[in-house]
Amino acid sequence: MPRVVHRSNLPPAPDLPWPDEPMLAKAVDHLPSARTLPGGCQYEPKWDGYRGLLGVAADGGVMVRSRRHTDLTGAFPDVAGAAGRQLPPGTLLDGEIVIWAGDRLDFAALQSRMTSRQRVAGLIRSAPASFVVFDVLQWQGTPFAQEPLRVRRRKLQTLVTRLEPPFAITPATRDHDVAENWLRDYADARVGIEGLVIKGLAVRYQSGRRAWLKLRIRNSAEALVAAVTGTAQRPERLILALPRPDGTLEIAGTTTDLTPRQRDEIVPYLEVSTGEHFLPGEISTGRLGAWTNPRRLPIVRVEPTVVAEVQADLADQAGYWRHPTRFLRVRLDLTADDLA
Repeated sequence: MPRVVHRSNLPPAPDLPWPDEPMLAKAVDHLPSARTLPGGCQYEPKWDGYRGLLGVAADGGVMVRSRRHTDLTGAFPDVAGAAGRQLPPGTLLDGEIVIWAGDRLDFAALQSRMTSRQRVAGLIRSAPASFVVFDVLQWQGTPFAQEPLRVRRRKLQTLVTRLEPPFAITPATRDHDVAENWLRDYADARVGIEGLVIKGLAVRYQSGRRAWLKLRIRNSAEALVAAVTGTAQRPERLILALPRPDGTLEIAGTTTDLTPRQRDEIVPYLEVSTGEHFLPGEISTGRLGAWTNPRRLPIVRVEPTVVAEVQADLADQAGYWRHPTRFLRVRLDLTADDLA
């Protein structure tokens, strides 16, 4: 049986080249041409999961780590156990931990693993995790991080026939037209692919550098303005709500910080609520997309009658936008009844 290492105190086994921080991506608002990055571009799906580093030490011990050095081995022993069985010692992979629910990804199931570790055994049976590999930093003691992506990708392709579920190698293309089709198809299918990550084929793995690019799929949507941060006269962000089937309202997410122009557009339509309201006077920042170190944030409740059009990505969870949306405009032509 593989030896699964679970340590709360890092650093992990010194014989693996764990990066101080994984290589990262910076956001772009259009699909880059095939020659934008050094060596040409490789386009990959952006998975809606947890970024993970998976290592098998020389002594056979296995560890799963988050991008922020959190030990995830205890939350995903199914992935760690499979790594011990399938991967040779001296291997370090970068990828995404995901959970499938039918034909789409289930981010809520991932969160359950993190918050209900005492029930992990049952969660494994009902919602097993997978690990989508998109980079190899070391394989069987041979380092690859200083090799260009084209070499690292070639190594991954040799593993396709070797690795079995819960492992998979992420799809990739160098064809710009194929990447455009992927964006359209993923947006239509809504399977949990958030967009594309674009990587330079001549670029080495650079710890902590945002040398990759990411393009999120965004769609416009409408929601009610239920509250604001800041003040009603100088709102900083809008807190959004959507009606449930029974007509009651529930929080649906927030916007990014408003620009002066956006603030001037929305302020004339905000009316501070003086009666009953479905929101409390303060809200956890975790409800606004701040998943680490949540705190209570005072809000100003407004009458939920103003409809705002926003631009949202596909990281939604049961009608809730996990990432901040972008305020586009006020929709005076719509009412709460139109959103029901």
